[in-house]
Amino acid sequence: MSTSTPKIAILDSARGVCAFIVALYHFLHFENQYGSFVSPDNAILEFVDPFIHGSICVFFIISGYVMYMHLERYNYSLSLFIPFILKRIVRIMVPMIICVLCILAINALFQVYLGEPVLFSAKQLIANLTLTANFVGEEWYNPIFWTLSVEFQFYLFLGFAFMLIRKYPFASLMFLVVASLSANYFWDLRGTFIEFTSYFAVGIALILFSKKTYSAVQLLAIIGIGSADFFLNQALFYCVIPLISIPVILFVETKSKLLEFAGVTSYSFYLMHGILGGWFLYFTLRYADSALFKFALILGAFAVAYFGSYLFYILVEKPSLKLVRRIRYNQTN
Repeated sequence: MSTSTPKIAILDSARGVCAFIVALYHFLHFENQYGSFVSPDNAILEFVDPFIHGSICVFFIISGYVMYMHLERYNYSLSLFIPFILKRIVRIMVPMIICVLCILAINALFQVYLGEPVLFSAKQLIANLTLTANFVGEEWYNPIFWTLSVEFQFYLFLGFAFMLIRKYPFASLMFLVVASLSANYFWDLRGTFIEFTSYFAVGIALILFSKKTYSAVQLLAIIGIGSADFFLNQALFYCVIPLISIPVILFVETKSKLLEFAGVTSYSFYLMHGILGGWFLYFTLRYADSALFKFALILGAFAVAYFGSYLFYILVEKPSLKLVRRIRYNQTN
């Protein structure tokens, strides 16, 4: 048995596309003391915001698919919980810690540049590194860190619930999406795994359908109740891109090297696009005096972000993946 979960090209491509959409959202909303990239009251931006912002949830669908496949492949049991969580900690946290150090260094440089005192909060640092900022009232250093918090909550949940889902695949996921729908309807659970449980459940249902564990009717039942959860408990049209991703994941095959490359480096890009592209826009937005120039700045921000993220992938993420592979499961076939 190899030491990693097999790559699925369409999932890598979907990651890459969604990371691009998330970056586009952040670049379009960029603002500093020289103004905003696009006026906050722009009618077109207000209309498309829920669509492009909802692309984040595609990552949750993919995580449900990939993590269930990973645990099934290794014949997971609770005795493997610690190595499983250690793998997830190293996979997420090593690149994230380097990202945090970059943010702290850049913040300090900007404070010095602006003639302000260099401020640092140990409480905020701990809250970010433990992925608990949502729960203790601290701000995230990077606005995408909240999604990593939700992801890690899912890993903890799946580590305990996998055996039950594997034994009762339809009943377990049906209970999960119904419970999520009900809980989100009656309580404000924003920023928690429960808010996005149905996306992860749909991802698991997709892998079960692809392995012929689920019938089409069972898959549609999970997607139907999950969709009701999305529509009732989130911003209108927030779930459009995630729902579009479902047939793409199921039926589309792609061998695009460009998309696969974007997918392979998507985590580095996801972490660093705001720092790199934001840095570029910070120093250039003051010169934007036309729509054409702003379009050129968007292209420049993406070019800087992709180039810098590739270097981050080579120098940080790729070595961290080697560390992940060194954490072995005791049960192997």
